[in-house]
Amino acid sequence: MDFLGLRHLKQSFSCAFAGFAVVWHETALKQELVIGLFALPFAWLAPGLTLLWRVFLTLCWLGLPTMEAVNTAIETVVNLVSPEWNPLAKKAKDLGGAAVACVCLANLIVWGAAIYKVLDWLVTIGAPFGRSVAA
Repeated sequence: MDFLGLRHLKQSFSCAFAGFAVVWHETALKQELVIGLFALPFAWLAPGLTLLWRVFLTLCWLGLPTMEAVNTAIETVVNLVSPEWNPLAKKAKDLGGAAVACVCLANLIVWGAAIYKVLDWLVTIGAPFGRSVAA
């Protein structure tokens, strides 16, 4: 008896890992992971950011690979349904790309605000050596 749904949970994780294996071959995902290698430590180590900011930055960055997986799924289904060129197939692929671009723009805005906040904090409290950066 599987009253907790553990069999379903196991199957869900199996499908998720299969999806990770598929999207791993996308160049854009690899670029986003490299960005994350530098951005996420900044989010968690930069001075002047609250826990809420740190979590928000992490979730925003996670939107990048998430949307890349959705875009890959859209492109895969379009290629299956319409192997030859079709204006509707192009439209679907373009919309997937636009969604990725929107998440990238949102990340630029949020990360830019975070960098501004860190720089403002450094100027307000002074440089690490006790002097104001503005002075």
